[in-house]
This record gives sequence, C-alpha cells and structure tokens, in this order.
Amino acid sequence: MNKQKLVLKIVANVLSDFDAKDVDKAMEAAPALCNLLKSSDKTILDSAVSCLGMVSDGAGGSAKHMEKLYELNAVDSMMRLLENNGWKSLSDETLSHILGLLKDLASVSARAVKSLFELNICDLLKQMLTYYTSSHSDHDKVQTLVELIYHLMPPLEMCDHPTELIIAKKNVIIEQSRYVKQIASILTFIIQVAKSAALSSICYSCVVAIRNIVELSTPSSLVEVQKTVNLSSLLAGWLARKNRHIIFQMLNVSKTLLKKHQKFFVETFIREGVKHAIDTIVAQEKDAKSNRKQKGNNNLQESCLCFDLDLETSTNNTCRIDKGAILKLSEDIKRNFLVEGSAKSHHRFGCAFKSIKDFFSRLNYHAKAPPAKDQDLCKQLSDFSRQLLSDELPSTSNFEFVQSGSVKHLAGYLSNGAYFNSNLRNCQDLIGQLNEVKNRLQKFTHLALTVDNESSVKPLGILVEKLIDALHVWYDSFPVILADEQYTRESTMIPLRDSGTEQPTSLYIKFSRSSREEELDHYGRILPVDLSSTPESIEEVLLPEICKRTCNESAYKETIQEANGSRTSVGLRGDGPKSSRLKFSYKGTHLQSSATFFESILRSMHEGQTDLQIDPSFWDKEHKIKYRRRNKSKKISSQSSYNTQLSRVHEKLEMSLLKDPFFSTIFIGKLPGDLDESDPSYNFLFMLKVLEGLNRFSYHLSMDEKLCKFAEGYLQELDDLMVTISPIPRDQFVSSLLTNKLEQQMQDTLFGDGLIPSWCIYLVETCPFLLSFEARWKYFCLTAHHSFMTGEVSSSTETKKYSVIRSKILEDAVSMLNKHGSDTKFIEVEFDGEAGTGRGPTFEFYTTVSHELQRVGLGMWREDNTSQDCEAGFVHAPFGLFPQPWSSAKTSTRWISLSDVVQKFKLLGQLVARAVLDGRVLDIPLSKAFYKLMLDQELDIYDISSFDPKLGKTVIEFQALVKRKKFLEERTSKPAADLSYKNVRLEDLCLDFTLPGNPEYELVPGGSEKMVTLDNLEEYVSSVVDATLKSGIANQMEAFKAGINEVFALKTLRLFSEDEMERILCGEQDSWASNKLEDHIDFDHGYDTNSPPVISFLEILREFGREDQRAFMHFTTGAPQLPLGGLASLNPKLTVVRKQCDGKVDDELPSVNTCRHFFKLPPYSSKEIMRQKLKYVIKEGLGSFQLS
Repeated sequence: MNKQKLVLKIVANVLSDFDAKDVDKAMEAAPALCNLLKSSDKTILDSAVSCLGMVSDGAGGSAKHMEKLYELNAVDSMMRLLENNGWKSLSDETLSHILGLLKDLASVSARAVKSLFELNICDLLKQMLTYYTSSHSDHDKVQTLVELIYHLMPPLEMCDHPTELIIAKKNVIIEQSRYVKQIASILTFIIQVAKSAALSSICYSCVVAIRNIVELSTPSSLVEVQKTVNLSSLLAGWLARKNRHIIFQMLNVSKTLLKKHQKFFVETFIREGVKHAIDTIVAQEKDAKSNRKQKGNNNLQESCLCFDLDLETSTNNTCRIDKGAILKLSEDIKRNFLVEGSAKSHHRFGCAFKSIKDFFSRLNYHAKAPPAKDQDLCKQLSDFSRQLLSDELPSTSNFEFVQSGSVKHLAGYLSNGAYFNSNLRNCQDLIGQLNEVKNRLQKFTHLALTVDNESSVKPLGILVEKLIDALHVWYDSFPVILADEQYTRESTMIPLRDSGTEQPTSLYIKFSRSSREEELDHYGRILPVDLSSTPESIEEVLLPEICKRTCNESAYKETIQEANGSRTSVGLRGDGPKSSRLKFSYKGTHLQSSATFFESILRSMHEGQTDLQIDPSFWDKEHKIKYRRRNKSKKISSQSSYNTQLSRVHEKLEMSLLKDPFFSTIFIGKLPGDLDESDPSYNFLFMLKVLEGLNRFSYHLSMDEKLCKFAEGYLQELDDLMVTISPIPRDQFVSSLLTNKLEQQMQDTLFGDGLIPSWCIYLVETCPFLLSFEARWKYFCLTAHHSFMTGEVSSSTETKKYSVIRSKILEDAVSMLNKHGSDTKFIEVEFDGEAGTGRGPTFEFYTTVSHELQRVGLGMWREDNTSQDCEAGFVHAPFGLFPQPWSSAKTSTRWISLSDVVQKFKLLGQLVARAVLDGRVLDIPLSKAFYKLMLDQELDIYDISSFDPKLGKTVIEFQALVKRKKFLEERTSKPAADLSYKNVRLEDLCLDFTLPGNPEYELVPGGSEKMVTLDNLEEYVSSVVDATLKSGIANQMEAFKAGINEVFALKTLRLFSEDEMERILCGEQDSWASNKLEDHIDFDHGYDTNSPPVISFLEILREFGREDQRAFMHFTTGAPQLPLGGLASLNPKLTVVRKQCDGKVDDELPSVNTCRHFFKLPPYSSKEIMRQKLKYVIKEGLGSFQLS
C-alpha cells in the first residue's frame, strides 16, 4: 500500500505539468487510476481521483478520451463513492474533483448521461443542492453542480456543442420518459439556487439550466412547479435586474411557459408582475434605442456570460445577444401571448387596491378602538390579513402587495404618520406621539402573532417572507465587488487577527479644487489612500493643506477643529457621522460621505452593472477627485432641538423597547444612517427593521398592553396577566440572497484590507438580522482587528505563554490578564508542575477560571447565599447567572468587599474578550439578561422574570396595581383605597423597603423601617427595578465592559443576539448528533471504522447522557462544551488511536493528548469493560496534565 501511495505521488507530479499533446500518454494511466477508485484507503482514493481530474483537464473535453474513461466504468465507480451520503465523508477537494469529472463526462458523452440517469443522479444532485444552498457556503461547488445538471440535457440554440452530441442526448432522454421526470424534479431545487445566487454568473448558469428543464417539462408539471415555488413571481424579479444576459434567458423561459400552457401562465404572469416587467423592458429598450449616448472610456461594458457553459473557449468572443435582441423578444411575447387579459389585469389591481385601502382603514380604526371592541375587531382583521398575506394563488400576490403601496401604508400606520410627514419630527407633544406609536405597535403585534385554530402560520411570518422576496427584487442595490483572488474560508473559527497582507492595498487619488471653488487652495498632489478611506476620514488630511489663512484666523481654526473632531487615522471609518466641511465629486457625480472612495469610483466606472469585477490595471490608475466647500445651511435646524427633546424624554422612559434602535426608527419614520431614501430597497429595509424589533419585543409589548387593560378594568384578576402569543423564529428574517452575497464578498482576499462595500457595513450594523449568524461571525472575525485597543496587530501564529498555579488560579488569572490581556498575540497557558502544554491546558485554564468565578461567597451573583445547600460550593442559578445588586451605601458585607467583586467582574470581562479573540470556550451559564447588558441593550421590569421568575411576576403584578390606582384616581370617581393584592391589603404583606431576598440592601435610607403601602407602592416597584437592573449592578457591569474594552471595542459585538453570544462564548449547548459521530472522528494507528473496539466505542458515546458527554469533552479537549460549530469544528479533528499496552489490556486506562485531540483507546475485551474504564477516566482523570 505504501508503494501505491509513492507511485501515485510520482504520477501526480508528472500529470501536474503535462501538455495537451501528451494526453494520449497520460490516458495510459487511466485504467489503473479507475481501478484504484475502489480502494478503501482514503489517501490512495484521494490521490487517484486527483490524478483522474488532472487527466480530464488535460484532455480538454475530448470526446474520445472521455468515452475511454466511461468505458473504464469511471461513472459507476464515482457514483458508488457518492451514494448513501458517501459524498459527505469525502474531502472537499476529492468531492470537487469527482463532480468535475462527472460534469466533463456528461458534457461530451451521451452514454455517460444515460448511466448517470440510471444511477439516479438527480436524487443525489437534489440532496447536494439542498445542503450547499442552506449552508450558504462553497459557491464554486454550487456552480459545478448547476453545470453538471446543464450538461445532462441536450443544449438549446446558441452553443458550440456538436450536432451529433445534441441528437444523441435528445434520443437518450426521449426514449425514457422517466429521465424527463427525473430532470424535471430538479427544477424546484435549481430555482432555489438561482433565487439566492450571489453572483450574476451563478444566476446565469441557473437560468440557462432552468430554461432547458422547462423546455423538456410537461405543462402539468410546470403548473405544479408554479404552485410549489411561484415561478412567475421569481421571473418578475429576475426580469427587473440589470444584467442583460439573465433578462434575455428569462424572457425565453417566459415565452416557453406561455407556449406550454398559455391560459394558465397569462393569468399568473399578470398577477405576479411578469407582464408589468416585460412592459417595462420594452419601454426601457425603446428609450435606450432612441436616446443612446456614447459612454465615456472609463465606463466598462457588462461582462459577457454567453460562453460560461460552453465546452471550450470560443474563438469568436462576440456576445450572442445583440443590442436589439431583448426588445425584439419582449415585443414578440407581448404581441403573441399577452394581448389578452389586460382588462382583467386592471380589474384585479382595482380589487387589490381596494382591499389594501380597506385593510389599513380597519387598522387605523383598530388602533383607536376601546379594548371592549378589540376582540371581535381583531378576529376580523386577523382573518382579513391572512387572506391578504396568504401565499396561496387566489390571494394577493407579491407584485400586487408591493405595487399597492402596502409597505408604505403599514410604515405610515405604525409610525402614526411620521414615515410620510417629516414635520412630525418637530412636534411638541413627543410623549403623546410616543404613546400613540407604542399603542399601534401593541395592537399590530397582537394581530400579527395571533394564530387561529385553522392555521399555524402567523401573519407576521407571511408578511416577513413577502417583504424579503420583495427586497430580493432589488438585487442590484447590493453589488458584490471582486478585486482579487477568491477562496473559500472553511473554518468556523477564523483567527481574529490581521488578514496577513504585508502591505495594505492603496488607491492613488489626485485631489484637485473644483472650478467653482474660490475659498479653498489648490491641492493638486497624488495621495495614496487605503480601501477603507471615506470623504469623512480624508478631510483631516486635506483641510490643513487647502484652507486659506485669511484675516479671519478664528474661522480658519474653527474649520480645522470641526474637521478633525475626534477622528482617528485616515482610512478608518469613524464612529458616526461627522460635521463634513467638504463636498467631493468624481466625474461630476457627488460622492456619498459614508461610502469609500474606492467603492464610489468603482460604481461610477461600472454604472449599470450588477457584479463589479476589478481589472488589475485599476490599481495603477490615477483617479481624479474634485473637492469644494460644503454650503452652510442658512436655516436653523430644528432636528437638533428635536433630538435634544427626544434625549430628555428617553431618560425618563421605563420600557427598554422605547430606547431600542428599532423604536427610534419607527418613531422618527427614518432608518438610521445616511442610506439613500430614494433607493428602491429602502422601504423594505425600513419595514423589516421595524417588524424584527416588534417580534423581538413582542413579550414586552403584549405584557404592557395587559397591564393597561388591567388598569382600565378590562382584566379583573392579576392571574390574567399572561402573554399568550409568541414571536416567530429569528431565522425567518434571514435573507439567503444577502447572506450569500456577503459570504461571496468575504471570499475576496482584500476583504480584510477594507474591500467592504457600504451595503455590507450598513446591513451588519443596522439590519444584522437579515444575515445568517455564520456569515456575521465570519464578518466579525475578518474585521475585528480594526477594533483592537492596541496599536499593533500580531499575526495568527504569534503566541505568548504564561504559567499559572492551580491552587491560586484566580490571582494568577488577574495578574496574567492585567499584563497581557490587551496583547493581540495568542495566549497559551500551562499549569505549574504539570507536563501538559499548549491547547489542552489553555482550554482547561479558561474552563477552570470560569468555574472559580461561580463559587459561593464571592458576592458576584444572585442566589449567592452561603446558607443554601449549593452543590460543590458553586452558585446554582437555574435561569442563568445575573449580578447580585450592591448598595452604594454599603461597600462590604459578609467579609466581601465591593471592590473585590468589581475586580472579579473586570476579570470576567477580560476572560470573555480573550475567549472570543483566541477562540476559547467558557463554561459559565450566564443569563439572557446578562448577555443583553453585555450587548449594551436596556433592561426593564419585564426582563426580571427571565432570571428570577418569582420576583419578576410579583413586581409586574405590583406594577399593574400601580397603573390601576392611577387610572381610578385620574379618570373615575371610584376610590383607589379598596385595591388589594390578591384579596390581601398591601399593608398586611409586611413588606419593607429592602430588596427582596437581600434584607441588607435598603432601597431608601431607613428602608428596613419603611413599610410598603398602596400609596408608596409605585416608589417601591421603581426602587426594586432600579436596584435589580441598574444602580445596584452599575459598578459591576461597568467593570465587566471595561475588561472587554481593554482588548477590543465592545460595540463590535452588537451584531449578535443574546443566544448567539452564548454560543460564541460557551460553545454549542446541544449534545452531539449521535448519527454523525463517524463523520467527525478519525480512526488511525491500528483502528478503522470496522474495528470491534471502535464499534463499541461509538455505541458507548451514543448512549452517554448530557453530563457524561460534557465530562468526555472536558477530558478530551480541556473544555466541557463543544466549540462553535459543534464536533465538526474541532481543530484538530478528534482522532482515536489504538493504545499500546505493556501488560493486561483490561487493566489499562484510556489516555488523551488534549492539544492534538488524540484519544488513546486500549482494545478492551468487551464493551462493558470499555464503558467502565471510560466513565472512570472522564470523571477521575481531570485536574492535572501528566505524561501518558
């Protein structure tokens, strides 16, 4: 076997550099290589596949050589490797080679195509498309799969395929109707790929394949596809794009569908907007034809995609779509198929508009209706909204939904008109406007999340889906910029270090004064600027050079000071919008102040294009930018006064949601930042941000509404204060298209240098919910080095080692992190007097310190009561750890000082930051409320129940009594003195003004002597909430955040949710998937998957409970939790090897190398003995690293 490996290595070296003229000689190795495809040795198999891939590449699609490979049973052998999920266990490179080989064979051999159909290739392709589409990863593999599907079919016109091959493929498919059914079954899957394709090239390959499948499909199957994936709606979106190649292919698909079933598709085309899109195309093409102007030399033409699926590079590279082809095809479709139905279309739109108008009229009435009428009206609205938002064909289509103005109407309704009327931003009654907006949000929350007995689909879920589909129509608002080499970033845990580029890439820009500018000096020099430089950041460099020193010296100094502000170095984006003094333009186009020069120049050069591919010469060019002074506004801005008022109101607000960015968005009627409101994607981004916040705060909104109903007497019992609705899952807000676009952008090697389009930054900072967690985590890892608190950034290989003593680990941890916490080098820890070093002891250190911070008696956490029976001396917090409040009047208690507690919270902050930075895992069950504070979110009375349900329930019930008392006193003549708490007078509860559960914490001076009554209940509730969530924990949380900020800016974590932060810090909480253990564990040095000890080992692992799993992981890796990404992301991979035993095997114990994740397992004589030894070692083998 070793000889085979050596020979294969020699063959690979020879094949890696052979010429096309030597292909015949290379083919002589094919029989032996094909035979090795049956090998059970992974190394031999990988090498054989790699060599065959090189032979195929060298053959250059030669039919003769591909037919020879087919005759050597290459198709059968490779399909056997892929079937029964075998493709998941293959290495990424091997799988890519196999798919490429199958594609090459199918492209030139009809016999290979027939064999693939016989071996059910379509079922396999559907599995793989589903997997790679859902994971938003490996766009190259998706492209290969689509190309393989394309080559399974006879191509249509406009290709260079040999005529005899086309005929042969047609005969193969026509002879067997089941082949047609197989290929038709892929249509819905490839549509999903096209729907979320990040690049026009991938989308184009998809739509060509779709066109071929549609051509082969029966009318009845196409009708079913329309009902399943609403193909007509997708067609309308694709026809709205700028890329002419995609438009042309989609027009052909539309024409074919109309030919297949004209009556059905005419109706759906009108409803779903295809007809409208074609009408628009005709108008645009006619306008372009009559008003075509010569573009400047720097405006680049759209990249031709016509030859992407051809077998060989054509000698004639002229685009196959001439300038009049799209107009001609569009007019042909209109003339022959879409003349009928126009009147019906107008009638349908009239009905749709009337329905929308009726719905929002009812909504406005609903917002003002008293609670007595609420239930019946809400039921009517719920039925109506479900009909309006349903995805079934007879209801409102996405096109009708958007064209009717539903999004703007809903935004106007929820904002109480602020979305339409900017004057509302200056209104004096801010509290009144605020309460009205909150009331509307509460009403709509109940409506959007209420489910009747007939359906489990919530209206909010349907609305979000429609909005995301509508957002995808504006694909061109989110261009991907490709500037350098692309590569797939596989690792879930990308080191948070610099990208590794030795010299940051720069643009050469010549700044010159505008011809209309008279006050500023001429600069005229070429300035190298990095990719992240914006007009805002460059002002501090230019202004001192170009400001004229006139007699008005004070004005000069003022200009310089305002320009500099608090900015950092040139090239880094600022913390927020600055007071810009200069206006920049490129070729007459004004540059957006927050967009980089790089992006602005590139967009101007590629105007009208979807994907921006940068030519290498771009970096050598001298780009000319004009500047002039920005005009001063003569009118006094009322916005500043408004913001001041709003800030003062915020300070008095009790509900946390009213301080959340989503509420500010709907309250002001504008998205944060300087996003262009004229961009067609703006309305959908606005509405999605509002709905995501509404969904996230649905409990707060609903409970607050319940309290109001209790106050007004519509609810009689405190036990009725229950929220019955629940939010929709967060992942329903994720856009697969935008996620794929961000993933594609991050594959560019210049991404870490600042090649980040402004839409990426905006979405990550303002609408992170639209992007998958995996994509945002990758973004954070690739950009985090910009937020390090130290000037220098270490590479991903530099390490600093530190030794600690187990018996005083907290003291050593404080010393180590105070000295080296902010160092960007990796920190490795070893335990004094122990043999272990490297990854394992380091993980053990983080685990042990996080455990020590949970000990009873530290005064850090609620439930830290030394009188309670705490297991092993640790605080038991079933709902997660939350800081114990400390009174400002008392700085020590029970021999614990507040300064020690504050120091430990700073240590926890440093530990958290280092864990994120170095990819370590903590084992500390923090509460969701603590994570919200970490992410700089506000807490309010409704959050207490998340970590202390009993106290939370009580303070909410007390708050309900407070509101009831106020209502009775202000609006009725009924006496409030009769109010009681569950038929018990407040005075009889014998409560004093001390913090519940902590009698030493006096809420007011002399609080232990002050009793709670109905008259002072509001003060008591407010004091309890303040002590629990704010003043009582302020010092601790400030220290915790300071600890994080010593390493990197805490604000960079805001793109994650509480649940996601828990995953990042504490790894995956779920147990491992027992059916996937073999996929993520290697067996070597005496073992393979069929070895009896290995079979027993895997069975035992599958039978382990949660605690045994934690113990096994702790023993094996140094951390009881699996890292982010689960067992699959362990690096290095867990490897089980046969342990060499000197004596009796059954007396030996397993051992482990935690750094390499090497588990040494003796070949025990029985499964029971193995189980006993494993359980013993994982429980007793912790606490020390020794030689094994």
